[in-house]
Amino acid sequence: TGVESKAGDHLAEIYSPELLVAQQELLIALPGGVGDALVDTSRLKLRRLGMTEDQVRDLVENKKIADRVTLYSPIRGTVIEKSIVQNSAFRAGDALYRVADLGTVWVYLDVYEYDLAWVRYGQRVDLTAEALPGRVFSGMVTFVQPIVDEQTRTVRVPVHVENADHALKPGMFVSAVIRSALGG
Repeated sequence: TGVESKAGDHLAEIYSPELLVAQQELLIALPGGVGDALVDTSRLKLRRLGMTEDQVRDLVENKKIADRVTLYSPIRGTVIEKSIVQNSAFRAGDALYRVADLGTVWVYLDVYEYDLAWVRYGQRVDLTAEALPGRVFSGMVTFVQPIVDEQTRTVRVPVHVENADHALKPGMFVSAVIRSALGG
């Protein structure tokens, strides 16, 4: 975790009986003239199982089934969670890695209900974090949730913040000042 990855970087090499069968299905559909629809469906299935377009193209060209398939990062970002270790088993649908683009982050503010009259969509928000003294980050209110938490008497307000240098980290606590215009 914490490692920066680029789109296309190697994440893991896996063995999957389901991927083996899907590769066989594609190869069977190719030479028999079964129809383009079956070939397209087989290709799509392989893509949804995690193979890249290049890997599928290589399978079609070489007609060689890979018993182990390399999974690549679909996006540029930071590995924020790794759920597997070498030689571990997993099931279909399990998240093996969580990769997040930390260039922009969401900050969730808990606003007391008596302050809600001052909070609107599109307002500018200045944020500070104790971990980053002297830095002020700017964001924008993107939504004011319509439900009050009955225990804390607060409303959650998501704020979109540009984080180009990745200084803000997931899970950090921040303090916020929401700029509100007083008018008459």
